[in-house]
Formats: sequence, structure tokens, C-alpha cells
Amino acid sequence: MFVKYFQFAEQPFGATPDPRFLFQSTSHREALASLYCGFYANRGFTALIAEPGMGKTTLLFEFLEHIREYAKTVFLFNTFCGPDDIVTYILTDSGIRPGTTVAERYGQINELLTAEARKGHPVVLVIDEAQNLSTHALEGIRLLTNFETTRTKLLQIVLAGQPQLARKLVSPELAQLRQRISTFCELTPLRGPEVRNYIQHRLEFAGYKGKPLFTPTTFNLIAEASSGVPRMINTLCFNSLCLCRARSGVEVNEEMVRAAILDLELPDRQSEPTLPTPNNVLAAPHSETTKPPHPLRLFRVLQAAAPLLALCVITPGKPSPKFERPSPARTASSPSRQEALAPSQLNQREPSAPSSDPARSRATDPISVTVAKGDTLTGIAAQYLKTSDAASIQRIQELNPKLTDPDRIESGMTLRLPNRESQNTSNLDKRIEP
Repeated sequence: MFVKYFQFAEQPFGATPDPRFLFQSTSHREALASLYCGFYANRGFTALIAEPGMGKTTLLFEFLEHIREYAKTVFLFNTFCGPDDIVTYILTDSGIRPGTTVAERYGQINELLTAEARKGHPVVLVIDEAQNLSTHALEGIRLLTNFETTRTKLLQIVLAGQPQLARKLVSPELAQLRQRISTFCELTPLRGPEVRNYIQHRLEFAGYKGKPLFTPTTFNLIAEASSGVPRMINTLCFNSLCLCRARSGVEVNEEMVRAAILDLELPDRQSEPTLPTPNNVLAAPHSETTKPPHPLRLFRVLQAAAPLLALCVITPGKPSPKFERPSPARTASSPSRQEALAPSQLNQREPSAPSSDPARSRATDPISVTVAKGDTLTGIAAQYLKTSDAASIQRIQELNPKLTDPDRIESGMTLRLPNRESQNTSNLDKRIEP
């Protein structure tokens, strides 16, 4: 623990609302003065509004410590209750056993308030986290202020809560209660210079007497990250001191404070989109909440699936001649494709297995076409190469040395045709020649 390491007398940034450590900023000092004024003037109702972590409970404890010798005080913090529960709590806290009926309990409350008034001690009920009270419970609290004499109120009530309490009090259902609240006070976040003074105040009260423990640049970081909320300032300072002790440091620097700030941030661990496979690239629709795949990733997937997609293209017109890619030599244990097919399937033109030559690209391998009855070389070139110009016919003759007469091809013979990608590359090369 860093208390002994930094030679503190006690923990300077504790999590409990210790009134001894109360730092009276401008708004805290004004709110405390309003509570004292409402008490000594016997105004009956006072309301304290503050955001979470602003130190309202610490301020209430300081107020109770100050008036304890002048009044009987009751502090209520469990506000998930009804009006009858509040009456029961007041009696129990005062050492009185509550009666069995509502009328009996209200009679006991009246006796308690009257007895304390004879002693010159008004009863003060402080309700913390009052924003949790229902409208019915708040109306019941208003009725408690009816215990009074012609000269003084027998019960004073302080309602302390978050901004939701203020919104409840302005509702039409609580108009009578709102009219009885004489004083509203509010706690606001600490400003830049006040954050520095707040930290130094708590260090000094904890007994620190050494050199400055926080470097000058850390105060602005803490003020910005905490938004001036005392509870958050305590948490950041506590974590920064823990980190400084772990590193055997002598002062808290900017880097330690930044690390403490990052430790308090909740990580956003959203899973990255899964790289789609060729089976679901086109099938899976993208909803509004689904992030589409990166364009480069999608391009690579489609590029890998291009040969498969090309085989699925159906060309309109008359039946195409059967074409096959050169396949490796078949062994005796591996029958040929035509031997395995039925005679009725031999006229279907299907792609054969790709070339087994690893040095050649599949996209540029020649294709084999079986000539059907009535086919012409020009028609075959136009169908597979999308062109039947002289250059294409010449390229086909180069791949088929035995084809001496382009105008005479026989049914059943196999022709080797250049791949379309290879043909396009060849034509492009010819176009860029000087």
C-alpha cells in the first residue's frame, strides 16, 4: 500500500464520505451556508441538488456534525420505501418501538417531536438520494411538516438528491410540497484551479509533508478527465499513486496520470468483420447494421473465384462444341472421362481437368474443342474467342500444325484454341507495338 511509502498519516483519497476531508469550493461553501441558514431560521424544508459524485453526502455529514449539539438528527439513506416506512424509521432511530397501526405510529411521532421541542431541540430529518422516492412517499413527507405549533416547526426536513429530484418537485402532483421548500442549493463541478487546491488539500490533511507529489502538468489532465467531479478526482489520484508506487517513483508525472485515465476507460472490443468466402460473397445481403467487407478483400476473393465463375457462363445460340483442357496422361487405373460417360453425354461440351503443368498459368492455357457436325473454324473462333479475324485464325493454325486448310475441318477432330485472356493479351501487345 502506498500510504506508508509516501509517508501519509492516512489514505488521502478514500472512497467514504469523510467530512474531515471536505473541500469547500465556491458552490460547496454556498450550499453549506444555505443549509445552516435554513436550520437556524427554522424554515422547515430545504433541498440540495447535485450530480453523482459531487460530494453531497460528505456535505450532509458536515452539516449534521455541526448541528448535532443543537438538534436531534435522523439520517435516512434507504429511499426505496413508502411514507409509513419513513415514519417507522424515525421512531426506530429514536429508540422507540413502532406501534402496530398507522394512527398509533403517527401519535408516537407527535409525542417525540413535542418532547424534543420542550428540550429546545428541533428534530432534523435528512433524506439522501431523495430522487428515488415515489410521488406518494414525497407527499407523505410533506404531511410530516404539519407537526408544528403556532410559533415553530417541530420537524425540519432536508431533501438531497440528483437532478431527477428537481424534475419531480416541479411536477403538478407535488405543487404543495414545492411551495413549502424555502431554499434550493446546488453543487457544481470544481473548476481548474479548484482541482489543484482540492488535491493538495486532501494530501495535506492526510499528513503529507514532502516535496510536491504531483507535477504541475498533471492537474490539468486530472481536471479534464474528471470533469471536475470530486469522486472521479479521487479515483484518478488513487490509481496514479498506486502506479507511482509500483514503479518506485517519487512523484506522479503526466505519463502515470494518462495511464490511470486509460485504465478507467471501458474498451470497445467489437469484432472485426469476417472475410467472406466465395460461397457467401454474393449470397449474404448486407443489413444496415452489418459492415460490408473491405473492397480490396472482396476483390481478392472474386479474383480467386474467377475461373469457377467463368465456367458457369452460358452462351446463347446453338450448342457449343465440347472443349477440354489438356489433361495429364491417364493410367490404367484411371479411366478417361469419355469412357466413364454414357454415349448420350458424349455430345455435351464440358470443361476437362486443368493442365498439370505447374509452370503455366491456368488463365493462359489453351483449350481443347471437339468439332461437332456443321461447325466451321470461323464459327468456333467467333464463339470462343469472340473474334474471327485473320490474326485469330492464324493463332489457331499455329496451335494446330496439322490444320493445313482452315476451310476444311471434320466432325470429331480436336482443335486447340488460345485462351481468351491470352488472346486479349496478344492483341494488346500488337496494338502497342510502334
